[in-house]
Amino acid sequence: MDALTNLKTSLSPEQASSDSQPTVQDLNRLLILQRDLLEKITLNLPLKAVLDGLCLEVEKIVGSCQVFIMVLDNRGYLDLLSAPSISEENTELFNRLAPGPNAGSSGTAVFSDQPVFVINTQTDSRWGHYQKLAYSNNIGACWSYPLHESAHKAIGSISIASEYPRSPSTFDARLLESAAHIAGIAISRHLSHTNLQNSEQRLSHIASSIPGVVLQTEFDINNKPFFTYVSEGIKKLCGIESTEARKHFNPVWKRLHIDDRATIKSALQSKQHNDSLWTMECRLTDENGKIKWIHLASTPEWDEQKSLKRINSIVLDITSEKEANARLELAGIAFASTNEGIMVADKDNLIVDVNRAYCEMTGYSREELIGTSPSILSSGRHEANFFHNIEDTIKEQGFWQGELWNRRCNGAIYPQWLNINAVLNNQGELTHYVSVSADVSNIKESEAKLRHMSQHDALTDLPNRQLYKVLLDHAIEHNLEDQHTAVLMIDLDRFKHVNETMGHQAGDQLLIQVARRLRNVIADSHLLARVGGDEFAIMIENCPHQGEAERVAMRIVNALETAVDLDGHNFFTTASIGITLYPQHGFDSETLIKNADAAVHQAKDDGRNNYAFYQPEQTHVIEQWVRLEPELRRALALDQFRVFYQPQLDAVSGKISGVEALLRWQHPTDGLMPPGMFLPIIEEIGLMNQVGDWVLEQACAQAAAWKKAGYPVFRIAVNIAGQQVLNHSLVTTVTELLSKYDIDPDQLELEIVENIVMKYDDAAQPVLNELRNLGVRLALDDFGTGYSSLSYLKMLPVQKVKIDQSLVRDIPDDPNDEAIAKAIIALSHSLNLSVCAEGVETEEQKAFLRNENCDQLQGYLISRPIPAAELTLWLDQHILDHP
Repeated sequence: MDALTNLKTSLSPEQASSDSQPTVQDLNRLLILQRDLLEKITLNLPLKAVLDGLCLEVEKIVGSCQVFIMVLDNRGYLDLLSAPSISEENTELFNRLAPGPNAGSSGTAVFSDQPVFVINTQTDSRWGHYQKLAYSNNIGACWSYPLHESAHKAIGSISIASEYPRSPSTFDARLLESAAHIAGIAISRHLSHTNLQNSEQRLSHIASSIPGVVLQTEFDINNKPFFTYVSEGIKKLCGIESTEARKHFNPVWKRLHIDDRATIKSALQSKQHNDSLWTMECRLTDENGKIKWIHLASTPEWDEQKSLKRINSIVLDITSEKEANARLELAGIAFASTNEGIMVADKDNLIVDVNRAYCEMTGYSREELIGTSPSILSSGRHEANFFHNIEDTIKEQGFWQGELWNRRCNGAIYPQWLNINAVLNNQGELTHYVSVSADVSNIKESEAKLRHMSQHDALTDLPNRQLYKVLLDHAIEHNLEDQHTAVLMIDLDRFKHVNETMGHQAGDQLLIQVARRLRNVIADSHLLARVGGDEFAIMIENCPHQGEAERVAMRIVNALETAVDLDGHNFFTTASIGITLYPQHGFDSETLIKNADAAVHQAKDDGRNNYAFYQPEQTHVIEQWVRLEPELRRALALDQFRVFYQPQLDAVSGKISGVEALLRWQHPTDGLMPPGMFLPIIEEIGLMNQVGDWVLEQACAQAAAWKKAGYPVFRIAVNIAGQQVLNHSLVTTVTELLSKYDIDPDQLELEIVENIVMKYDDAAQPVLNELRNLGVRLALDDFGTGYSSLSYLKMLPVQKVKIDQSLVRDIPDDPNDEAIAKAIIALSHSLNLSVCAEGVETEEQKAFLRNENCDQLQGYLISRPIPAAELTLWLDQHILDHP
């Protein structure tokens, strides 16, 4: 039924009779539309462009409408294909429309395969479910015509949607029918073209999926060959595009090796009139000049006159196979000649082959091993779980590597490093196991030696600090509840003196003898270690009480008091011992050792050749040292040191007779620090010479400044440390400073402490004599606090003795201090030495000392140590008070 017939049956009699027939002008417009659209189709314009143009032209002719085309998808739903006048936000309302008897105009037309003319979408039942679509797109009426591809059933529809309810004219129906035919032609042509392209693409994909190159060669009337088909693989094979190869035969032909071209020609002649497949291997050159190997498989076709009509060929690149074969040959050589043992087993883990190195390593012959299980080599050292784990790992990861112990043919057990790899075929199925093994006996021995060397001292063969800590932690972990673990840290006294005077070789001999003595005086169950240059450590595991640790310490002290013979010279060394106990002094090796080191310092402060138990306050001192040391190393360069001055008065006249230069440290965060907090650290880290020389120069420069300013000449006293006295350049330094600042030698007074002379008698005495000959005055500081002061008074070239403030502090309350002060003053005067009392803080002390004829007074009663600028002001006032 055509559109006009359907239209008449769809309209009422009044509507049908009132419709006028199309005019000549209408028919011309229809013909022009058909011609223009068919022209676009023949020009192969895109389908959507053709259909959009069709819809827009129909909209112009009908007026007040929207034209859209819908097609079925592969699931049977209608989707918009062309709707140029429908907004994008409304297109989704049209999509996924299911054809049916009440599916609007488009869905009903496709379902019934008949034109559908809905005059009023609001009243027509076929639009009952699509009122939202009608309202959103302002559709009052809708006329639809089914689309066909060739003579098949409907594939979609074209619709004219009027903006208001109305019935179509006869021309409108004719126009809709023509538009449907044109759209069907366009869609049919598009589908045919697409199917053709898909077929060609499938053929191309099939040819491309065939490994290598597919060729079809034919011959012209002159029997010259040319390609009628060349697959894309030709590009990868020799660098020539397939389109170029189809145009020109010779570029491909000439890529073949000249000898192989002759072979191909000969093969064609020998197989004349034979349609069977023939193959050969050839060489060709690719675009980079590289030689490739190809496998050529060809089937010739002959015509009725027995002339060669065409050849169908497949060319495969077998270069990699050739190279693989070469590698296999090389692998065979490597298998036979490598020094590592190689064993190949089948999937049932039975040996199928071994190389020469494997036989040499195991002691078995190849014939003895083939067909047996690798378990023949089992050492018996590993449990069944060990081998189960290996099997599980290979199943999960495809390989296993590690160390195990095997047994040789002669029964000897040896360590082996083993790599096992599972071999799978192309289907992923297990076929073989390949094992590569190496005898690591020598490596094991070397590792044991290296491990021993890394954990033991090379000189004494004792455990080192690392091993000592490990064993100490182990002992702590297994310590009994009612037992202790004792740590004794032993530091040799004066060991550096041996190295400096007798050389490192003598020092090594001393350490060896000390280690022997220590081992002889402790129980075999006690651990002895060398943990530093001159440091040893002992661990007493399951120590019952503190007394046991003390007894061991005393035996060590006594054992080391005996002289040591070093190349015929007797040398005495003693030990300072620090003791800690677990758990009282720490819960781990690090803490116990650290605290024992702190106790060593206490033992040294107590006079050396002694032992001390750890006290918590010792840790604070050590921690402070650790914190201040790096800052002290930079203090001089950063100009953080200061020199303060404390005046000394003549006890009789009250006039100033001298000042003492005292060092202070202006710490950047802790503020001004007294010397007791940092001088011991400076001495320990070897900076005393530098700092001492700096103080000496500062004092000389200040003395010169006061002299230049016109103040009365008085002595300036500077403390000299033991390291300075032992420094050979001290006399030179003093001489240069006296000359540089124009100071009379008698104006400079150097204060030394008696323990320096006691400790370094032979080295100190000549330096002091040179300074005295230079004219510099010498004073003995802190007198009365040592053990041999009286015996050294007449030996030292000093002119003054300073009574230590500890003997002045309790005057007049302590009769003993008064008696000692009296004796020192009397003894010094009998030796023609002047006396200065330090620490004078009360009038009572001043009166007592003046009454005993003490020469000079120094202390807070007179003035605290103050900077040079403040002392200058003090001098001004003092001169006024004592003209």
